Amino acid sequence: MKPKQADNGASPIIDALLIRMSELDRFSDDERVIAGRELLPLDVVVNKHSEFGLVHLAKEYKNGNGLTWLSCLVGEIGIIFPNFEHGIRTIYETEGVAARAYLVKHFGDKKWF
Repeated sequence: MKPKQADNGASPIIDALLIRMSELDRFSDDERVIAGRELLPLDVVVNKHSEFGLVHLAKEYKNGNGLTWLSCLVGEIGIIFPNFEHGIRTIYETEGVAARAYLVKHFGDKKWF
């Protein structure tokens, strides 16, 4: 299958990330919201403004105030710190279609050179 001219082949990668979310039980739900220090690289996340992203890095580092958790996200979300309220969590399973569309739109027409 030849990709459309505006498609750089991101769609199957995003599909694989959503399958990973299901297989590893990484979706948030009514009983458990996965956020903060529970986020892992490759988790598909959403913020309080319904912007979706992908966790690129999740680690702790030492600063002058002790250990602080930092997660860098690709997409439109930016960088988050636990000290601030960003409302970032893994997506609900019901948000999968919207997350896929958002990420395909964001990444699907990008050229990496």
